[in-house]
Amino acid sequence: MRSPLLALILLALWIGACAGLDRLARPEASDEERRALAGALASVDDNPDVAAESLKDFLNAWPGSPLADDAAMALAGLERDRGDREAALERYYFVIREHGGGDRSDAARVRAATLETERGSAGDAARLMGRVRIDRLPPDDQLLAYRVLADVLSDPVARLHWLSKLRAAESDLDSVALIDVEIDEILQSLDARDLGRAARRIDAEIPAARIQLLVAERAMDAGEAREAREALERAESLPMPPQYAGRLRASRERLRLREEGPPDLSDLPTFAQMSSREPPSTSQASGTLGVVLPLTGRFASFGAESLHGILLATGIFGAGSESMADPRNRSGVRLLIRDSGGRPDRAAAAVRELAGDDSVTAIVGPLLAGESEAAAEAAEALGVPLVALSARREVARERPFVFRVRTMPQEEVQLLVDHSIRDLGALTFAILYPRDAFGRGLRDLFWDAVEEQGGAVVGVASYDPEATDFAAPIRRLVGYMLLTAEEKALIKERNAMRQRARRLAPEEALALRGEALAMTGPEGEPLPPIVDFDALFIPDSHEKVVLIAPQLAYHEATGARLLGPNGWYHPDLVGLARKHLEGALFTAQFYPDSTLPFVREFSDRYQRTFASAPDVFAAQGFDAANLVLVQMARRLGSREAVRDGMLSTRGYPGVTGILSCARTATPTNDPSCSRWKAAGSCRSSSPASKAVCSPGRKPRHGRRTVAVLDPR
Repeated sequence: MRSPLLALILLALWIGACAGLDRLARPEASDEERRALAGALASVDDNPDVAAESLKDFLNAWPGSPLADDAAMALAGLERDRGDREAALERYYFVIREHGGGDRSDAARVRAATLETERGSAGDAARLMGRVRIDRLPPDDQLLAYRVLADVLSDPVARLHWLSKLRAAESDLDSVALIDVEIDEILQSLDARDLGRAARRIDAEIPAARIQLLVAERAMDAGEAREAREALERAESLPMPPQYAGRLRASRERLRLREEGPPDLSDLPTFAQMSSREPPSTSQASGTLGVVLPLTGRFASFGAESLHGILLATGIFGAGSESMADPRNRSGVRLLIRDSGGRPDRAAAAVRELAGDDSVTAIVGPLLAGESEAAAEAAEALGVPLVALSARREVARERPFVFRVRTMPQEEVQLLVDHSIRDLGALTFAILYPRDAFGRGLRDLFWDAVEEQGGAVVGVASYDPEATDFAAPIRRLVGYMLLTAEEKALIKERNAMRQRARRLAPEEALALRGEALAMTGPEGEPLPPIVDFDALFIPDSHEKVVLIAPQLAYHEATGARLLGPNGWYHPDLVGLARKHLEGALFTAQFYPDSTLPFVREFSDRYQRTFASAPDVFAAQGFDAANLVLVQMARRLGSREAVRDGMLSTRGYPGVTGILSCARTATPTNDPSCSRWKAAGSCRSSSPASKAVCSPGRKPRHGRRTVAVLDPR
C-alpha cells in the first residue's frame, strides 16, 4: 500500500514535470537526476526492494543533488517500514548534515527525533527538536513533532503545552481521548506553582478549562470559596470538551453546597411513620424513559427481574389487552429498552444512543459495577440523568447527573448495629466470618459501626469459606485458646463429670452437671466456653448459617443473639435451622411479606402480572423508575430540572425502604438515594429508631481477656 509520504513525493514530481512549479524543476537539478528519482519512486508500491536499491543508486551517483534530500527521506521511510531503524536514522542524519538548509531538514529532524525517542535517547531527541521550525512542517510532521516534544521534555508544563497542541491538531477521536488521559495525569501531578504556570502558558486552548477546574477543586478543598468561584467563572468562558463539562457541573454543585450547607436529613420518617402515607402519584407522568440492563449473558436473569420492576412501575402491563399492545401506557410513558449484555462498552454506547434522543427524560440502569461506571461516565458527559441500580459508591462520585439506589453493605450493617444497640440493648459483639473478600469487608464495616455507636467487639474468629465443620473457630471464639495446663486439666475433669452424669438418675445427674458448670480456673476465673458477647455477627449466606447455628449450640456458644446480613434472607432459613436461629436478626434489602400497604400492593401486583414473587432486583428497579416518574408527572421541562427534582426527594416510600436523595458537600460529592442515611450525614433514620453517630473514634483491635483471637 502506498504510504502518504511517498504519495506526496510522487505528486510533487508529477507537478514539477508537468508545470515546472516544484523544486524538481530548479536549474540545479538536471533532467537526468529528475528522471532517475522519478523512476526510483515509481516502483515503491509494486516492488519496494527494487525502489530502495534505485534510491541508493541515486544517492551514490548524486549525493550533492538538490534532490538528494528527497531521495534520502523516501529511502528512510522504506527502511523503517521493513524494521531497519538504524539505517533509517542514518538517512535522516544525512539529510540534516548534508542538506541542513533544505526544505526537508525540519521533517528529517522530527523523524530522527521520533526514532531516537523509540530507542530511549530522549536527550538526543530533545536536541534535534530544538532546531525544528514547526510552522514550516506539513500537518503529519507537525503531529509527530508535538508528540515527540510531549514525550521527551522533562518540564511537565512544557509537556502539557505540546499535548494541547497535539490535541488541537489530531483529528482521530480515539487518539484525542488518549491524549486527554495524558493531560489529566499531568495535571493531577502539578503543584500550585506549576498549575499557575500551566494556566498562563496554555492560555485559552484546551485544556485551559480543565486547569481552572482543578484550581477550583483545590480551592474548595482548602476552604477558599472565593478563589474557587473565580476559577469556575474562568473555566466557563473557555473551550470545554464534554467530559470537562460534567466536571464543571459537579464543581458548581459542590461549591453551592459548601456555601449553602448540605440538606437537613435528620428528621427523615421511619417505616412506621410512612405506613399510612401514600406514595406520590405517577399517573400523570408523560415522556420517554430509557432503560439499560444486562438482558443477555451471565446476569440476564437479574436484568430481567429489574426490568419487570420497571415495567410494573410504568404500568406497561396494566389491565386489559389494549395497554399491553400499545408501546405507550395509560400514563403516557414510553420505554426505550437497551441490552448492555453486562459489558461496560455496550452500556456506555446504549446511554449515548438514548441521550441522543431529546425525548428521553432519564435513564434507569445498568446493574453491574463495571457497566454502571461506564454508563455513568457517558451520562454525565451528555447531561442526562442516570439512576444506576448499583451499590458502588464511585458510580455517582462527582457526577451531578448520576444517582444510585441500590443499598450498600455499610447501610445494611449500620442499620443492624443501630437496632441492636439502641433497641435490643446489646453492648458487646463478636464476629465469626469467612476468610474471603466478602467476609473481611463486612467484618470491617460491622466492627467500625459497633465502635462508632459506643459498643465493643470482644471476639473475632474466621473460617475457611469452603468449610462445613466450624468447631475450631467456634472454640476459639469462646475462649479455648492459650489455656494453661491447669485450665486444660480442669476442663478435662469437667467433661468427665458431664459424661458420668449421663449414667446417673435424673436428680443425681442434675446435681453433678451443676457442679461441673460451677467449676472455675485456678484463680477463680471462668472456664470456657466464655460467651461474653451480647450478639454474634455472621456475614455469610443462609446455607452456611444453617450449618453454623447447630454447631454453636453443640459447643455451648449460646445465649448471644445471632445477627446476619441480607444473605440470610431465604424462605427455607427457619425450616432448615429450626430452633437454633430463634431470635436471630438480619437485614433484607426487600421484604415481600411486609405488612406496609404500599409494599403489599407492589408484591400483589407483581405476583398477578408475572406469576412469581418479586425479588430485590425487581423491587429496586420499581423504586428507581418511580423516582423518575414522580418528576415526569410534574411536567418538568428539562433534564436538568428532572435531576434537580430528584435531588429534592425526601422520604419517598419506596418498597425497598424510605428513599431520600441528596448530594453532600464532601470531596466525594456522592448523590445517593439512601434508605437510612445521607452520605456525609451523622444522623440515621431507620425503621426502628434514630441515632446520633459518634465519628472520629479509632477502632480497637481484636483482643479478649482470654486470648488475642484474630488481629484485624
